[in-house]
Amino acid sequence: MRYAPGVAVSDAEREHLRLIGELKARAHAEALAEHLALPLDARLARSVALMRRFLATTPPRADDPSPFYDRARRQGLYRP
Repeated sequence: MRYAPGVAVSDAEREHLRLIGELKARAHAEALAEHLALPLDARLARSVALMRRFLATTPPRADDPSPFYDRARRQGLYRP
């Protein structure tokens, strides 16, 4: 959290934010340990699922080459 210059911050506020940061760091470390404990294929499956969810909610990029390759496939000029 950012405070404007010249705004007084109490020691209690600092301690509260430090505690929040510590708890978040601990939670992230636990989640990472759980993730790394999974077999590689399960980790990869989770990554693909996250990627698909992200792509489903993201508008197409202006520089997306997919239409170019789709057209080349239809014309028989490109085979992946």
